[in-house]
Amino acid sequence: MATELWTPAGSANLGVAPVGGNAETGGRIIAHTVVLKAKDKFGVEHKQRLKVLADDTTSQSHIEEMMGNAADSFAEEVRTKYTKRPPTAEERKEIGRALNEFRKYARQRIQSTNRKLYY
Repeated sequence: MATELWTPAGSANLGVAPVGGNAETGGRIIAHTVVLKAKDKFGVEHKQRLKVLADDTTSQSHIEEMMGNAADSFAEEVRTKYTKRPPTAEERKEIGRALNEFRKYARQRIQSTNRKLYY
């Protein structure tokens, strides 16, 4: 089996572990684990653990190709998914105040007899 695998740039190789057997061929199934890291456009780093499953008949180049494809799709997901910047500390406090106020008025509406606060 492959000993020295290429890993995508910015990733950390966590090693190889046997995970089971292949009933069709009678060979072993091995998981190659890599931690991928990517930054979104706001500079926040996102991590994902990637496991590539392969059996004894899988070539090293095919395993590396699967890792590369997974790394590319993860980087694309990070670029497209995180389009809004995270809120600042002051904005989080403001959001918390608004939620508390909403909960307070919701309790008052539930306690009123006709479920209307203003009339």
